[in-house]
Amino acid sequence: MGSHSGLVKGGTVMHLDARLEIFFQHGRDVAGWERGHAEGKHPDSWPYGLDRVSASGEVPVAVEAALLRGTDLLKALAKSKKLPAREVSTALAWEEDLALRMFTQSRATRQFAGVIWATDRLHGRPAKAKDLLLAHVLRRMSGLWCLSRTQVPLVRQWLGRGTPPVSYLPFGVDSTFYAPQPYPQQPLVFSAGGDRDRDPETLFAALAQIVQSRPDVEVVVQSRSELAPPPGVRKVPYLSHVELKDMYAKSSVVLIATQPNEHASGMTVSLESMATARPVVMTKTPGIDDYIVDGVTGSLVQAGDSRAMAAASLRLLSDTSGARDVGIKGRVRVEERFTSALMAAKLSSIMNGEVS
Repeated sequence: MGSHSGLVKGGTVMHLDARLEIFFQHGRDVAGWERGHAEGKHPDSWPYGLDRVSASGEVPVAVEAALLRGTDLLKALAKSKKLPAREVSTALAWEEDLALRMFTQSRATRQFAGVIWATDRLHGRPAKAKDLLLAHVLRRMSGLWCLSRTQVPLVRQWLGRGTPPVSYLPFGVDSTFYAPQPYPQQPLVFSAGGDRDRDPETLFAALAQIVQSRPDVEVVVQSRSELAPPPGVRKVPYLSHVELKDMYAKSSVVLIATQPNEHASGMTVSLESMATARPVVMTKTPGIDDYIVDGVTGSLVQAGDSRAMAAASLRLLSDTSGARDVGIKGRVRVEERFTSALMAAKLSSIMNGEVS
């Protein structure tokens, strides 16, 4: 596959497959995702658009990481030290937990990984065994990236001596799949997502205030939270990508409430909304500052402040022209900075040593 390069080891020239192994979670089914994209069901050909990444012209190959936990993972890490000479050029893992498994399986000469969740676990408490294990593996990467600028110094401080280069990688979405849509005539407030740093209590409190002030507004929330939604709010547990895209198009404003965090929780929904030309009202966190310009492409409110979140949403609902303008500016910002194609190009530059 592709061209080959040489690695000298013990006086012997070893030939390396010129391919880029991109590791995905066990059960991800990248081939199925690719078929779904061709049928218009998914954004990007591969998750996160990683099929566009290129490390010195190497051919990207999707690899499904084995599901390893506990003692099995420790045994695999110990065994990885005894792997025969490595024969693949480069390997990539999107986030740090996946990097652990990549490290046990890949024989790539260079390995790269994202650090997304770990920074939220490192505040004022002793490191756990997993953190020490992660640090051990991440120090052996050829390069790391984070999805917010705030995380970069935190990762460098955490890993300390021997830290590989750490870069800020702006996240991106498929701006063709999430295309701009005409602003709706019927008012609808929408919220989606449920990662570990979402704040359903604040979200539901804000939505209750919106419904009370504007009973004519339809409110829909995609969430798996066990909290009961307030009266007048329809909660759905799951939406396909196509259904999600349609909901953005119907939305007048998109709300995202999160706990304080550095990894920009909610950035995917915010960027998908902005790509659809919809205004976003969101919790202000250090990480999300990289993506939303407060008062220009969206509104940012303090964590836990349901009154401010409701007030910002009601202002947009009462000013259709202004809300449409915010949405258009958000779309422009996505096109200029936050598409998956731009993210893949930046990630390629990081892996090729062209940016720090």
